[in-house]
Amino acid sequence: MSIAIVGTGQTVHARRRTDVSQAGLAREAAVEALADAGLTMDDIDSVIVASGPAMFGGVNQPEKWLVDALGARFKPVVRVTSGGGTGLAGALAAINQIKGGAARRVLVVAYDKLSEGPLQAQISTLYDPFWGREFAVGIMGFSAAYWRARMDRLGHTEEAAAMVAVKNRRHALANPKAHVKKEVTVEDVLSSRPLCWPIKVLDVPPISDGACAVVLAADQDALAITDKPAWIHGMAYYSEADNGADRSMLQSEPLQIAAAKVYKDAGITNPFRQFDVAELQEPYTCFELSYYEGLGLCPDGGAAELVGSGATAMGGELPVNPSGGCMGANPIGATALIRLAEAAMQVTGKAGDHQVPGASRALVQAGGGWANLRGVAVVGSEKR
Repeated sequence: MSIAIVGTGQTVHARRRTDVSQAGLAREAAVEALADAGLTMDDIDSVIVASGPAMFGGVNQPEKWLVDALGARFKPVVRVTSGGGTGLAGALAAINQIKGGAARRVLVVAYDKLSEGPLQAQISTLYDPFWGREFAVGIMGFSAAYWRARMDRLGHTEEAAAMVAVKNRRHALANPKAHVKKEVTVEDVLSSRPLCWPIKVLDVPPISDGACAVVLAADQDALAITDKPAWIHGMAYYSEADNGADRSMLQSEPLQIAAAKVYKDAGITNPFRQFDVAELQEPYTCFELSYYEGLGLCPDGGAAELVGSGATAMGGELPVNPSGGCMGANPIGATALIRLAEAAMQVTGKAGDHQVPGASRALVQAGGGWANLRGVAVVGSEKR
């Protein structure tokens, strides 16, 4: 069975969307996705709601609040949460519903309104209360250690990570939905305020309110809905140990496992050459460097050279994050689905001013938790 994305929608992302409630924010994305597909809620069999930990928005079981706002009364509604990878996990849940015969057309709505909840309190209590919290000092502490482990061994320097910030923030300028639209230089990044060395202010994405939605359908349903489906060639989501002491600090093993499975499903043997565009979820600039290597876009230790060459910038051989990635907008529960939606827009020629000319196959990476959940997807304009 082949499954495709037949409609996408996003809100305008911002630090504070005071004009809408959380339910209204999710509805905004859903309405746009349905309009893109030419459907109404009457055509939808099931709804997946994806959001970050409930404390992010300060509302317990928020899917109950969203039912009426989405027009989902008397339809199956399931909420999925998996930190920053929630949106991709939600899309995978929708795919499994379709493959299992429970639905033919599924709406996935991912959102977070981070301006309304105690974000730092939630992030600081994500970990094992006996071992993880003291070590992690919030996810930034762990991420700094993760980056530091690669600096000497793999050359993931502060300068190389700064190039990621420069590239993605420049790309965001062309994205009408982006929250942050401000060009920076390598010098700006390196001289920005230290937070947890080597992480600095401009290595970190914004905190955003925003939502994204996609409509998925299979085979003839997809072709009946649109003449330009974005076919899902493969999708996987894997995990590893929560505690840092039990994990490799040089590379994400679940990322490599997910990539190997999806590449096999999609017939990918040379990722750098076979993809036209990539949307990678970079919660800090250093992570994009590690993803280049974990996804096989370059050899181990080759990420700094790759980003420095300009190959991953717009106009390069493999543009990465033409949307601006997380540096452009970071509504955590929606971020992963945004990566998938942006990839679908690229292969269907709907990305507007940040369209990569002729893009027909896209790579997606997303993840959550304490960097211990990693997902990969491949979407294309051709049905496999």
